[in-house]
Amino acid sequence: MALLKLPVVSAELIVAGSDGLYRREGECSRCGDCCKTGDPFSVPPESAPACRLYRERDGVGECTDRAHPLYLNGCNVWPTKPEHLRDYPRCTYRFVRV
Repeated sequence: MALLKLPVVSAELIVAGSDGLYRREGECSRCGDCCKTGDPFSVPPESAPACRLYRERDGVGECTDRAHPLYLNGCNVWPTKPEHLRDYPRCTYRFVRV
């Protein structure tokens, strides 16, 4: 099975945080930190196993099946709120208060 590189996602997203509205900025750097925990939506993330779709090749994160429901139902748009970044300091997404 050929590995597929994760897309660079940079669609603008406005979300409500606990203290106001935020705009997501940045794009996926393919560090894989969220995939290595399996479910980036779980908090704390270390409670989930590594995603079975994630692989690293030459230091770059890749998804083996971007058509899989796990990817399509969340991974392709993660992070969706500021709290998601709390445990991922290498993530290049940022939320800016608007």
